[in-house]
Amino acid sequence: MVVGKFKPKASKPDDLKACLAIGLDEALTALEECIYDLTDEQAWARPSPDRHSIVTIMMHVIGNFDYHACLLQTGKRCLEHDYRFDINDKPEPDRPDRQENLPTVREMLDRLGTLRATSMASLESATPEDLCGPRAAADTHWWQEHHRTSASAYTRVTWHAMAHIRQIWALRGLMGLADKHGWPQQHYH
Repeated sequence: MVVGKFKPKASKPDDLKACLAIGLDEALTALEECIYDLTDEQAWARPSPDRHSIVTIMMHVIGNFDYHACLLQTGKRCLEHDYRFDINDKPEPDRPDRQENLPTVREMLDRLGTLRATSMASLESATPEDLCGPRAAADTHWWQEHHRTSASAYTRVTWHAMAHIRQIWALRGLMGLADKHGWPQQHYH
């Protein structure tokens, strides 16, 4: 199960920006791969009652991507933020507002496309100096309280997405949606 034709790209990053671009591309492709073949009902299902649904996890990751790869890089979000999916602040998976009016798979894929375009463009426009310091939105706690950099925002969102991608694949497995063709593929070699 690969999105598009299985043809891993050669990774030859020779600088920080190229390395970050590979991470963003890999994370966004893996997120798309997690959901592109699901029905809405499968994305909304809770095969493990004490765990979040795929849609809740995906929307949480989308919100994180919008914050770290868009807002902190450009000064503005590219998507409307949905606070229902801030699962770190409100972890209980059975909250009623997380069960109603949920985004469809198509809507999540569209949001991923918007995130890809915005985050890759913001990274492309970054200078080496931008990546090694605070960038846009310099007044946020991300920069001031934690003394982080633009590059650390990109790496944080990449690894955050990868952690949740594993959870989504575990939920797919619980639903029997990981047959011999239903596995993620390598995108870089």
